Amino acid sequence: MTSALDFAVHRRPSGADTRTMPGGALVTSVLYAPTVPTEHVSAGRLLIPGNRHLPVQRDRSAETALVLLSGYAAVLSGRSLRAALPSPGDLVYVRRNLPYAVVNLSRNAAVLMLEVTTNPGFWSALEPVPELEPAVVSRAEQLRADHFERITHRRVGRTRRPR
Repeated sequence: MTSALDFAVHRRPSGADTRTMPGGALVTSVLYAPTVPTEHVSAGRLLIPGNRHLPVQRDRSAETALVLLSGYAAVLSGRSLRAALPSPGDLVYVRRNLPYAVVNLSRNAAVLMLEVTTNPGFWSALEPVPELEPAVVSRAEQLRADHFERITHRRVGRTRRPR
């Protein structure tokens, strides 16, 4: 892809670009080669329903940035499944070849994230890491329970004043 464009490319995501991942997460690739003449970057939208997670995966050659747009999520990474707990607007960087999973901490509400990667093909180099999946399922349950405790105590502490 060495053609030089002298204009911006406008592209709307379509249903054909959406894949359902094991576990029910929907991933819509928005920017990827060859649909858009990109050479070094691709992007997609992750929609993870309540009580679900994006399966453990890694890209041996690309770096990934995950931006939480809405909801409550944990990004588990590495063999130890270290948890990052981003707030909406936060970015989580995942270096190349590092296994990671995204867990929706809510039992009901969906999580919406933007994934940007240095793999222009978006899907082409992702590989599942199934040996970590049982640990992610177990860890996700504990993280959800901890999340429930946090939001329950936060709400209990804020009572309304009578009028």
